[in-house]
Amino acid sequence: MAELLTGKEICGRYSDLQHDAFGTEDHQFKRITIEKEKLYDVPCSFSNNGKNLVTYKEWANDPENYDDYHTDNVKQMVDYLQEGGILPPMMVNRDLSLYDGQHRLTAYSLIPEIKEVEIYKEV
Repeated sequence: MAELLTGKEICGRYSDLQHDAFGTEDHQFKRITIEKEKLYDVPCSFSNNGKNLVTYKEWANDPENYDDYHTDNVKQMVDYLQEGGILPPMMVNRDLSLYDGQHRLTAYSLIPEIKEVEIYKEV
């Protein structure tokens, strides 16, 4: 059986989480592998387009991307993954809506060879 971690424990492992409202003792997560495409169209409350996957084009056209932060971030992740790097698991709730990981999901979507990704899923 997979180890259960609290949101607080996960927040203690990663220093760059953008959305950490799940970071309490009350939230518990299991680390699992899932087909990346299962995450794409799931509704996401903090997304500009209302779903988990923000495409590279959507990031490029986002008004908050005026300094290319979002697109540069995604490009760096794609390069890192193609060089054999491993990104931290994304965080999702019970319904697979992202708590944290939109840039990672966009990066994964740009690499067809990657079929599955690791996530921390709330239980």
